[in-house]
Amino acid sequence: MAPAARPDISRFRPDADTKFHIDYAWWEESGRDFRLYLRDQLCAECRDRFANHRNTENVDWVDPETGEVHRTDALWECLRTRCANDPDFINEHLPIGAACFRVFLANDNTPLTPNELGQILPWKPARTILATLGGRQVYLGLRPVR
Repeated sequence: MAPAARPDISRFRPDADTKFHIDYAWWEESGRDFRLYLRDQLCAECRDRFANHRNTENVDWVDPETGEVHRTDALWECLRTRCANDPDFINEHLPIGAACFRVFLANDNTPLTPNELGQILPWKPARTILATLGGRQVYLGLRPVR
């Protein structure tokens, strides 16, 4: 029996119901430092707490929905519990890619569609979000879930 043919992903066209997320493999493959960019997303107070993005400890983080305790990076924990609660953390002045990136950082990288992102970012319609995230250029590792 011959193996199943692999779908031609070069022809894949995401739509408004395609789930996107931060693709960590993209960060590694592009040679970019995810943790450096993560630190840059912190509010000024939290950036002051962390002199740089290296050598931060892991801390306990309690999932608010399940009550489970997870070990997590201190930068990410600070962003989720402090910075993401600031009303200006995600705002209409950010480029679309940066605003979506912050949404995924704040929601623990839970995949979302452009339609769902449009509800979180009501100043940008889903079709504009799709045009940005679904185009040829990859912004901040935001790619369709496959």
